[in-house]
Amino acid sequence: MSTLISVTVTGETSLQGYLAIDATVNGRSYGGVRMASDFSPDSLARAARAKTLKYGLLGLPVGGAKAGIAADPEMPTAMKLEVLRNFGQALKPMLQTGSFVPSDDLGTTNDDIRHMLNSIGLKVQPRTLTDRSSGFYTGITVCAAAVRAAQHIGLDLNRASVAVEGFGSVGSSTAYLLGKHGIKVVAVSTIHGAVYDEAGLDIDELLRLRDRAGNQAVSLYPGGEKIEKSVIAELDVDIFSPCAQSDSITSNNAGRVAARIICPGANAPITPDAEPVLLQRGILSIPDFVANCGGVSGVSMKRTGLKEAYIRRFLEQEIGARIGEIIEAADKENVSLRTFAEGVAEERFLRAKAVAERGNFVSRSFNLGLELYRRGIIPHQLVTPIAPWYFKRKAR
Repeated sequence: MSTLISVTVTGETSLQGYLAIDATVNGRSYGGVRMASDFSPDSLARAARAKTLKYGLLGLPVGGAKAGIAADPEMPTAMKLEVLRNFGQALKPMLQTGSFVPSDDLGTTNDDIRHMLNSIGLKVQPRTLTDRSSGFYTGITVCAAAVRAAQHIGLDLNRASVAVEGFGSVGSSTAYLLGKHGIKVVAVSTIHGAVYDEAGLDIDELLRLRDRAGNQAVSLYPGGEKIEKSVIAELDVDIFSPCAQSDSITSNNAGRVAARIICPGANAPITPDAEPVLLQRGILSIPDFVANCGGVSGVSMKRTGLKEAYIRRFLEQEIGARIGEIIEAADKENVSLRTFAEGVAEERFLRAKAVAERGNFVSRSFNLGLELYRRGIIPHQLVTPIAPWYFKRKAR
């Protein structure tokens, strides 16, 4: 059960902020700070839980957390930075001790988080908040999970269609990569609406529009049919990939979901009461922490100095194969995919946590070396040669 902390973010207007810490390893937890108008504290707690399970699935000794500010992420820049500063001030004791280590998330960037920390007098460690590839890495494993799921149910990728909710860094990467696998992307959405074309959307054009106009890309797209963003989860497609807010599928619309596969890039996109409905209807729902684990894995690998080509190959092949094994094993044991995957991830997390907190010479030396590396004292040239062995060993 996550520890949920509620704070009032004071400024020109009072806003509500939250921090959910699901688990710690050596007193630390890691997670993104999101800014959105319509998330719930419960969905934040479930996203923090997903973060822990994600690390556990990968065998990494890291506790999960998630923070959020109930506000419009498209507010004027000066106001947004002030809100972040005030939120950081409210959480300063936990940020100082490292009990919560923040990163970017939905509605925020690395620069936003760096500003939040610097504005309250906290130094950003050299090897943190530098990578901008997290969304693309997430998209790689979302795509890999969708491909493995399609193979499992006998779905021909060249005849398959997908709707992608959200067209930020995760959603746009997911749409692009699925398209490269021959899957027809027929719908995408942003906070400003959605666009649908049964014949398939031009993702390259949407990406160009996104670079120029952000979330307005769906409105500016010259073709297709403009539809309400709320109906994207109910479109007649083979795969639905929610890559935006939490709680895209609830008990209110689960009965109308037409997709055969749900493969999320978002955290906590399905409410607990909707999961049994999907299961009963025979829809293969990939757990969020399984499908979208590529972000934390890829960023962790990037920090060790590994080459981009190696990271992409590792995520697609090694992690993709692991996802396929989990899908097959759950089916063989005749248990729900979420129940099976949670059991695997929880067991692996507890084992990694126990080793990291053992307190013997080896674990203390490893923790010290990790901290020195985070601070930039140990050069990556000493870490990069052993990194492939480390991540392969942890992933298996």
